[in-house]
Amino acid sequence: MSDLLQGIDAVIFDFGNVLIDLDYPKVIRKFSEVAKKNQEEIEELVVTAPVLQKFEMGMIGPDEFRASINNLLGTKMGERQFESIWNSMLKSITKERMDKVLKIGEKFDTFILSNTNMIHEIAYEEMIMESTGRFSLRDFVKEVYYSHEIGMRKPNLNCYKFVIDDIGLYASRMLFLDDRLDNVEGAQRAGMKAVQIFDPDKQLNEIFGLG
Repeated sequence: MSDLLQGIDAVIFDFGNVLIDLDYPKVIRKFSEVAKKNQEEIEELVVTAPVLQKFEMGMIGPDEFRASINNLLGTKMGERQFESIWNSMLKSITKERMDKVLKIGEKFDTFILSNTNMIHEIAYEEMIMESTGRFSLRDFVKEVYYSHEIGMRKPNLNCYKFVIDDIGLYASRMLFLDDRLDNVEGAQRAGMKAVQIFDPDKQLNEIFGLG
């Protein structure tokens, strides 16, 4: 096992691009086709839109989010078409990677902290069932903290402090794994050990002595 784990009691996983593989550009491409706008314009409109953060913090529901994106893009996507495009960024959840989470959970308390939304959560659960036979992500870890449920997003400090307080351990005894540097730096500011993940399977093996 890695020296990173010295003094660690809890491991907190990001979900996207750590446990599930994502393809963000695919959503932009599909929105671009429907809106008949170039991809750079679509990305600027969607990614920087305040409505996305509101949706990820549970401040608005799926219908209002869809209506807002339709308004931004000048489109008239219905629920089915919109959710199909929105979920197209979700590539795969492999049983092998989730088995690693279970293995890590034999030695550490494990958690998930993810900036996500209600539409994706429903899709995750279906994918988990199909790939692992288990009903929910909550079957793999002690607790799951979704931004749209706790009303806070990474890398805001209050998000990490909420999780630290809820887990009830010193921040220094937690290891946080995320693919985004800003989220890793946010966890470090909150007092956690934190590592940026570029290659999930390889790095999980190296950090936890798996494989």
